[in-house]
Amino acid sequence: MEKFEADGRDMFDVWAKTASAVQYSRRNKRPSFMLYKNLPRRFGHAATDRQGAYLTPAEIKAAAAENPIGMASAQAVTAGAVEFAELAEMFQNTWAETKKAFDVAVNEPKVTERSAVQKVTEQPLWKDPAAQGRSNILAPPNAKNAEFKPKDKHVMRKHMTKVLDEILTDNPDVVYIGEDVEHGGYYLVTDQLAKKHQYRVADFPPEESCLMGLGIGYSQVGLVPIVEIPYAKYLDCGVDQYFEAAIMNWLSAGKQPCGMVVRLQGFDRGVFGGNFHTHNMLHLPPGIDVVCYSNGPEYAKGMRHAVEQARAGRIVMSVDCTNLLNNKNISNEAKDGAWEMPYSERGERLTFDDVTIYGNPKAKVAIVTYGNGVLTCLQAVNELAKAMPGVDIKVIDNPYVSGISWGLIQAFEGVEAVVFADICKFGQHPFGAHIGSLKFRNLLPNKWQVVAAQPTYNPLGTYLTFLNVEDVVETVKMVLE
Repeated sequence: MEKFEADGRDMFDVWAKTASAVQYSRRNKRPSFMLYKNLPRRFGHAATDRQGAYLTPAEIKAAAAENPIGMASAQAVTAGAVEFAELAEMFQNTWAETKKAFDVAVNEPKVTERSAVQKVTEQPLWKDPAAQGRSNILAPPNAKNAEFKPKDKHVMRKHMTKVLDEILTDNPDVVYIGEDVEHGGYYLVTDQLAKKHQYRVADFPPEESCLMGLGIGYSQVGLVPIVEIPYAKYLDCGVDQYFEAAIMNWLSAGKQPCGMVVRLQGFDRGVFGGNFHTHNMLHLPPGIDVVCYSNGPEYAKGMRHAVEQARAGRIVMSVDCTNLLNNKNISNEAKDGAWEMPYSERGERLTFDDVTIYGNPKAKVAIVTYGNGVLTCLQAVNELAKAMPGVDIKVIDNPYVSGISWGLIQAFEGVEAVVFADICKFGQHPFGAHIGSLKFRNLLPNKWQVVAAQPTYNPLGTYLTFLNVEDVVETVKMVLE
């Protein structure tokens, strides 16, 4: 590998050698190694950095005496790039602003109550005017399938592409960034969008920290970014910036939110790449709304709602289940076409409080799930109907997984037994927190159980560890015994 070296104390040498390295890599389409030498480290990392254990007192004193800014300033003045008086004025102004900010911070009232901290965790929810006064319990979107011709019904992926096109068309402040998104992305969700929305659908290097950081930056200049993470496991690579985005609203007392939508692809049931691509764990820090939709129409409604929340300063992560993108059926044996559905009406939204009930809304036995779990649980209900005829079971699709939705509370009315079917790994499953919260509010039926994916990692080429129909069937039988 070609190596380039620069003196870290000489900013002109740093510029020249870095430019040479970049030029070499672009011209030869090969990597290069850039080494910056003599970089001064004036102080230790923190008070806990025991420099005395590995440096002599003289070395510590010499390092503290280094002045990189002074050296760079001297170079700039000598080169005629700036006048000394101009730099001196800039320094004095910066010092005055810093001291002023410090004095303001020191004299601010100290936080003494939890509520003061909690209220700045995120921006207030944007209230959808169209949702005011309507029920948060919705009918299945496939209930109207018979009213539409086959050509008007589509798999979930087509709905996703269409709603992103709609959002980019209707909202000039929205930008879409990711890896290979200009060519359709890893699952073709952005297919053809870059041609129609030039420069607003943009590729960036395959580095998730960079993508999340760009989302923060775009948000802070007034745009509404949608950040695509190509596989769920890849979020681990950008998780520091993910958490930084979440904490920024709190850190700035609500003055500097980072409103954005994160599209997390490659989640749950799938065989490609094993654990390192098809993942089923979620990061749920305070300050981020996490949703996971099960079908095309509700995805479109939810994405419209997510963009409005992002514009209001909130961070919404929409988790996409791989298995659902091109799925057509509830029963693959019957090839029923029940999961191909018509596109939702333009402007329709699904709020964080909305749930969908499949089956008799008044059934006394319920299965609560989300995302690909909805399909799995509907298949399980079909099996249970054969094994336990006469038992009425409803499936509650609860896409908002980072908190208790009002629709879920309403859907629990009259329920005597419930199974929570979580597609995340057991022990890390969001429904664990839901159960605790419902119990605390005295809303949990006496008969309940939870079933989730196995607490391990999925090997390449199998579905072994994911939530499956048999898991759900056995758990429902257990809770009803």
